[in-house]
Amino acid sequence: MATNADALARTVEKSRFHRVRLSQSIVSGSTMLLDAVLVAGSGLLIFLGYVAGTYPELWTAYATAIALYTFLLVQSFLVTELYRFSRIISPGQQVRKLVLIPVGIFLILLAIAFALKISDQFSRVWAFTWLGSIAFLVPLGRFAVKAFLGRLARQGQLGRNIVVYGAGQQGASLIRHIEAMQEPWNRIIGVFDDRSTRQDMENIGYPYLGGIDDLVEWSRDHRADEILIALPWNADDRLLSITHMLSVLPADIRLSPEFVGADFLHRRTSFQYGVPMLSVLDKPVSGWSALTKKIMDYALGTLFLVGSSPLLIGIAVWIKLDSRGPVLFRQPRYGFNNRLIEVFKFRTMYIDKTDVEADQLTRPGDPRVTRAGAFLRRFSLDELPQLLNVLRGEMSVVGPRPHAVRAKAGDKLYEDVIDQYAVRHKVKPGITGWAQVNGWRGNTETEADLLGRVEHDLYYIDNWSVTLDLMIILRTFLVVIRGENSY
Repeated sequence: MATNADALARTVEKSRFHRVRLSQSIVSGSTMLLDAVLVAGSGLLIFLGYVAGTYPELWTAYATAIALYTFLLVQSFLVTELYRFSRIISPGQQVRKLVLIPVGIFLILLAIAFALKISDQFSRVWAFTWLGSIAFLVPLGRFAVKAFLGRLARQGQLGRNIVVYGAGQQGASLIRHIEAMQEPWNRIIGVFDDRSTRQDMENIGYPYLGGIDDLVEWSRDHRADEILIALPWNADDRLLSITHMLSVLPADIRLSPEFVGADFLHRRTSFQYGVPMLSVLDKPVSGWSALTKKIMDYALGTLFLVGSSPLLIGIAVWIKLDSRGPVLFRQPRYGFNNRLIEVFKFRTMYIDKTDVEADQLTRPGDPRVTRAGAFLRRFSLDELPQLLNVLRGEMSVVGPRPHAVRAKAGDKLYEDVIDQYAVRHKVKPGITGWAQVNGWRGNTETEADLLGRVEHDLYYIDNWSVTLDLMIILRTFLVVIRGENSY
């Protein structure tokens, strides 16, 4: 099946895969920031141009008024859901609210100023000019956001790559509905179904790429931001089986409208593509969280790499003097989306005894380990070159540890012990992780060792936060000093 999917995937043009994923939360947050800048900036500029030259001592009063008005306006837009993505991209339908809400807040503050007898501190020309500017600039900003998103989408720089599972009538109707919305950032890139043939989709105009196994394999090399399951919701067993298989993919999984069975009633519903959908599985660490984590990785990776450069140089010299062979050891390991990456480590074994696929676990007093390697392993200094993997975008500073392709728990491969082992690869692997600072560090002698590690990895994925990452980094130093399970 995988071979069939690879062959059929070639029919999808590379230009149809956008470089940046469209994140609704980032668009909403950016629009909120734009509104605040337009409102506060226009008030400040009018003050500087009309009032400041004559009454510079009123700077504090005007700045307070501008900040208060901006805060109330943004909060009012939040309460009235004007920062929902569906409303941001339809500014023509929101103009009335975008004008009336600023006017209403202005009148309320004006009444309060009169009641407190402080209105004489503010210029009427400034106030009404500012209000007029807001009523013009805020709606204009929304139209600019929509135009900007549309332009990036048409240029192939931004978008959501959508895969539809279900080639029947329900899938065809869903596709037609998305097409009718005429939103350039929504791009359907393929259709999968186990119970249909490519002839079912001939009139729709999208490639039929195979069944569920093909979809999982195909997603390893192609970016699918959202997978829409267009099947009857009362087919509980089939839906459960499909979502179970798709749970290993780093994509948002949604069910298109149909009656839902009891097994899905606890899931969150959302309004997507103009229709209600059930969110079966959400992409972890997405939107602003993903951007924040990426910035943290590059900042901390650079800081640690530069700060430890004298130590890295010293270790490299020691390795060369201690035994023949290269300084770095490159090992293929499972990374994000279960794809193989080349992980860097300082070489700690004799060159003729290295175990690239980790068929044999390292043990105390292992004769394969060099004298320098034993010290490096004791304090986990052999992991430091993975900072290069972080800066290459293949790893994070904090995340589930990447495992070697032949790593075993007892005498079984990891994926043979845990059915959904690949779920931990929905985020980038890390140099350190929640499992490692909670005692699940080192070899997996038994299946229980692996189960405990994966349980902690999944907890981290579901509960990620900046605070959690920083706590893990601090606890890592303590764990390394104690040197538990490191050999």
